[in-house]
Amino acid sequence: MDNRENPRAITNGTWGLRRVGIVVGGLGLGAVLTYLLSKALGGRKEKSLSRSLPDQPVDDRGTGQDEAAQILRNLRDRAFQASDERLALALGRPAEEVAAWNAGEEVIDDDVVMKARGIAMNRGVRIE
Repeated sequence: MDNRENPRAITNGTWGLRRVGIVVGGLGLGAVLTYLLSKALGGRKEKSLSRSLPDQPVDDRGTGQDEAAQILRNLRDRAFQASDERLALALGRPAEEVAAWNAGEEVIDDDVVMKARGIAMNRGVRIE
């Protein structure tokens, strides 16, 4: 077989290394782009959520909306088997309202936070 007919026969070893290098480089570039996009889109999501909720304290302890949401999530997960319906029943609120609090779509008022703290104390659950 003539080498002019098959130029890969001469550089067969380097051709495979080039191919591996191209694949690895492409994967690295893809990973960098994915990371940058996730940071850019993740930052926008957090900013829009924080703009929709008021920045004022919920109760006399100075609890903010983020902390109040965390209290409710902890109570739900630790005392009500992660069920929004059971938490809603205990708080005397509709399940849709509890789901909206978890999604950051509605403002959590002081009555809910006080009830959550009382329920946690009665059940012996640590939420803060």
